[in-house]
Amino acid sequence: MSNVRSEIVGESGLVLVVHLPGAVVDETAVPIREEVIRRLPNADRAGVVLDCRDVYLVNSIGITCLLQIQDHCRRQGASMALAGVPPTIVSFLRQLKLDTRFTRYESVEEAVAAAERGE
Repeated sequence: MSNVRSEIVGESGLVLVVHLPGAVVDETAVPIREEVIRRLPNADRAGVVLDCRDVYLVNSIGITCLLQIQDHCRRQGASMALAGVPPTIVSFLRQLKLDTRFTRYESVEEAVAAAERGE
């Protein structure tokens, strides 16, 4: 079982930052998705930032997890962004033609600021 950490941040208190584990795979996908579903604020201008700084591996189940989180956010009217995505993972997303599917920021701070602006 994965220990997924998250916190509500920002001046608005409406941005959920989820710190992804190193491997976003079969064993971690469900806990990540459940963390977002459980903790995403139910409010206008809420947002999710997935902190990818520690990610070194994403498999097909992990990609499905990211897409499901994105769909959940869309249904809730919340923004969703990836932050600190390592170059190897960006390359992997590019190979899958998903690099433009996800909004990405260099840092969690940039992503949180964008979410608070409603981007």
